[in-house]
Amino acid sequence: MKTSEEWDWESLTTLSVPSSHLRQHLGRLLGKDAEERRRAGGLLYCEVANQGQLYSAAAPCVDVIAEHVESGGGFSSDSVALLESILNARSPGLQVSVGGVMVDVAEYCRKRILDLLPEILREADGEDIELFREVCFLIPQLADSSPEVIEFLDLSISRYEGDVRRASTEALEEAREVLRDGHMP
Repeated sequence: MKTSEEWDWESLTTLSVPSSHLRQHLGRLLGKDAEERRRAGGLLYCEVANQGQLYSAAAPCVDVIAEHVESGGGFSSDSVALLESILNARSPGLQVSVGGVMVDVAEYCRKRILDLLPEILREADGEDIELFREVCFLIPQLADSSPEVIEFLDLSISRYEGDVRRASTEALEEAREVLRDGHMP
């Protein structure tokens, strides 16, 4: 895991915008203005996970979002949507340097999001049900990476009630299907 300051932003690939400009857009994505977040989320989607094509700049984008959440900055449905797009995107063989070691971009992003999941769920639990549901959409996509995702959600459900419990139960059922079948239902 790298901090956002350690990335060589100039060397990262995007669809068209210079990767050095992404930090500015990430700042807008994580800001308070809803319209700015929406526009930044759309631009970042196009630049790092466009129509299922993953670009190397996705890795530091995930790190920036993770750092923001870990520092108590919270998150929005726009940042959750970007994480979901990154999880769905593919580019076989795409690698990026992390600490002098080349790693697969998709696996790096998946691992970083997986590590962040407990904190995201705790944060989303106190927010509105729609944001919680969006976070639950991430869970089945992560399930093929780790049985711990299922175990974590299984333990968490017992403390939820109402719509939150229903949304997390649906996510758990889908995650179990993914783990059993090896792909999204």
